Amino acid sequence: MTDRKDKIKNITIIFLLVMLILTFFSNTIMNYSLVEVSTQQVTSGQITSKVRGSGSVEASESYSVTIEETRKIATVNVKKDAEVATGDLLFTLEDTDSDELDAAKKSLNEAQAAYESAVLTAGITVAERQSIEAGKGSSLTQKQNEIAAANQRVKDAQAAVDAAQASVDKIKAQIDAVSNSTTDTTAEEKAVLDAEKKNSEAQDSLTSAESAYTPVKSAYDTALSGLQSAQSTYDEAKTAYDNLPSTATEADKQTAKTSVAIAETKLKAAKATYDARKDDLNKVQGSYDSAKSAATDSKNALSNANYNLSVKKLTGTNTAEANNLQAQLNTATAALTDANSALTSATNDQKKVTDKISGEVTIASAYKTMTDLQEEVAKLQAKSIGTEITSPISGTVTDIAVTAGTTVNANDVMMTIQPENKAYVLQFSVTENQAKKVRVGDTAEILNNWYGNDVSAVVSAIRKDPQNRSNSIIICEMKGDVSVGDSYTLSIGEQSSNYDTIVPTSAIREDSNGKFILIIESKSTPLGNRYYARRVDVDVITSDDTKSAVTGALEGYEYVITTTTKPIKENEQVRLASE
Repeated sequence: MTDRKDKIKNITIIFLLVMLILTFFSNTIMNYSLVEVSTQQVTSGQITSKVRGSGSVEASESYSVTIEETRKIATVNVKKDAEVATGDLLFTLEDTDSDELDAAKKSLNEAQAAYESAVLTAGITVAERQSIEAGKGSSLTQKQNEIAAANQRVKDAQAAVDAAQASVDKIKAQIDAVSNSTTDTTAEEKAVLDAEKKNSEAQDSLTSAESAYTPVKSAYDTALSGLQSAQSTYDEAKTAYDNLPSTATEADKQTAKTSVAIAETKLKAAKATYDARKDDLNKVQGSYDSAKSAATDSKNALSNANYNLSVKKLTGTNTAEANNLQAQLNTATAALTDANSALTSATNDQKKVTDKISGEVTIASAYKTMTDLQEEVAKLQAKSIGTEITSPISGTVTDIAVTAGTTVNANDVMMTIQPENKAYVLQFSVTENQAKKVRVGDTAEILNNWYGNDVSAVVSAIRKDPQNRSNSIIICEMKGDVSVGDSYTLSIGEQSSNYDTIVPTSAIREDSNGKFILIIESKSTPLGNRYYARRVDVDVITSDDTKSAVTGALEGYEYVITTTTKPIKENEQVRLASE
């Protein structure tokens, strides 16, 4: 019996030991499967909020050296960081005209040639040219009225031709109606066909002769007009020279003499052109006159053949009526010829009017272009800057954008000068919340003044960031041993304040419901304490680089979770890093 009790006792002890061992290992395994977290206790104390930013020093004001014309740099006479005074030589330029002046002179020469060509081609008189130059030419309304009148004359002449042709056709129909159809008119009809063929050939020859004659005659007329214009110009220059008063200076006399010489040269050239065009005209005049005479003869022969045919057709009819109709036809035919002549004259007049007006418009336009370019050349010459560029202000050269041999375009920046006694600034962008922590007048700490230069920085302005309207620009005035281009990192902080609840900034989390922290909540169990993450919503009052002052449902002694080995959720069991 005793042995049995001992066995039961031993079995119970073994069972309890096994259960104890299993419980220990299961607790250990569970702990190591939980997310490990690090914590810090909520504290109270002071926080000094800091705003940091980096940037390069630049001049608060600068002067850009430019020129208003395109020139080539010959020499650069100062170096970067040099101190210059007003009037100091900065650059020398090559002693040539600017590209703009060269281009304007070239355009002026082309415009002058175009104007002279327009004047000579139009064949106007000197008085007419001078009237156009003086702006006294006919108005647009007058030009339109002249063209309309010429067009109306052509229209009226064409109506007269149509009426005369209708009259001829009507009389011919009457003659056909009273003609003796039995009369043999074979010979007369053949004569008409032969006359028509010869007339057609003669008219073709005349057309061919006219195509050769017309451009030669036009060139001759232009040369004649040019000669008359040159003669008039020479006469005016000669008269002006001959009538110089006794008080005229040598310069005036030389100018007048030069004008006479130039006019005489142009007159000789115009005379040579005229003689050449006259010879050309003489070469084609005979052929044209012969063709014109032959065309007239063939046209008369055709008219006679038609007349003979009409007379033959009327043989055997009422002679008095036939003679009366033939007389009417002759009169109507003559009227048609006159009407065609009037139409040709009206058409020629129309062309002359349109050519004259077109010439006036072309001359006026060319003259305006020429005078505008003359004014442009004069302005460019007047504002030419010579070869030396001097400093307009005293200060420090902060940048040189060109070298010797560089071609500088108009208004390109050649050099930048920091005016004397002007401040240097450094600026950087910050968030709107950061900007609220900074005030104008705050002193900035320079974090990377490695060489211990005598440099200080003070906030001089806070402005909206034009590149990002949700940010602000902090502008600091830099004083001491600074230069344009120096880079610094600044730290600006508000005054220290005491706060009751301070947590590590790394402990603050945020989701769609706002900012919060996770604190450790402990629960006792038979196997030891269990730790859980509990959410506490907070508002951040202020922060520095590591800590934040907050408000929320906190007593001030809690431990907040700062880091975790894995993401965790609210009320999730965790393991402390110290365990």
